[in-house]
Amino acid sequence: MATAILLGIALASLAFGVVLAAAGSSAGFVYAALFAIVMALVAAFGVAVRVQRRPLAHAIRTTSADGRPATEICASRRQFILLVALMTTLAGTCVIGAVHLTLGQGMLVVSGLLAVFGLVGASFPVSALLGRIRRGGVVLTERGVAQRGWSFESSLTWAEIAGVKAAFNGHPVILLIGYANVAWSAGYTTRLWRVDRLPPVPMIEVDCRRFDVDRQALYDYLACYAANDDLRSELGSAAAVVRAERTRPYTT
Repeated sequence: MATAILLGIALASLAFGVVLAAAGSSAGFVYAALFAIVMALVAAFGVAVRVQRRPLAHAIRTTSADGRPATEICASRRQFILLVALMTTLAGTCVIGAVHLTLGQGMLVVSGLLAVFGLVGASFPVSALLGRIRRGGVVLTERGVAQRGWSFESSLTWAEIAGVKAAFNGHPVILLIGYANVAWSAGYTTRLWRVDRLPPVPMIEVDCRRFDVDRQALYDYLACYAANDDLRSELGSAAAVVRAERTRPYTT
């Protein structure tokens, strides 16, 4: 229902923009169209967060980390693209508004505020281009687990992980719980745009919404390597991909 309402608002805004354009207001059409785009992006992002249909193996790639073979479970590409597109559109709207008010209306105070908002918002896609904000994922090696969120990095060795637990923190999460006295390596990659948060204690908290896969399959895959140290040598090889292919989605 929320998605339908947002799309309805987007269509109504676009139709209103067409009316304004027919009446000779090209600026009105631009602002109405930009607002429609924002509403459509918000709706699309909401759908992307809720829909998790890809097989687990499609989100896995073989890579390397700290010179070791690694298996990475990649976070959603479409969610990240939609987020960057949304922030870019909002920033662009503010900048366009600031220029228009300065040149056409002489409203320096309002245009100055819009310019500030636009420039601050523009720092988000710039941070994404610089790699400070990333798509992210969970990287598994024979040594341990490293997590890259949108705006943070965190890692624990397998020996530092006490167990794996499925939980609900306002949304489904998978917790790789670390011992309280471990030297937890964690930190944010950006000061301004901390769009996701580290847990308060040594832990890898996997937000299931950020992955386009069945959360039960994701849990089974992580729990398998946490519980079986003899299988970790296959991480970073084709065998880890095959294991993901065998990890079937949960069905009722």
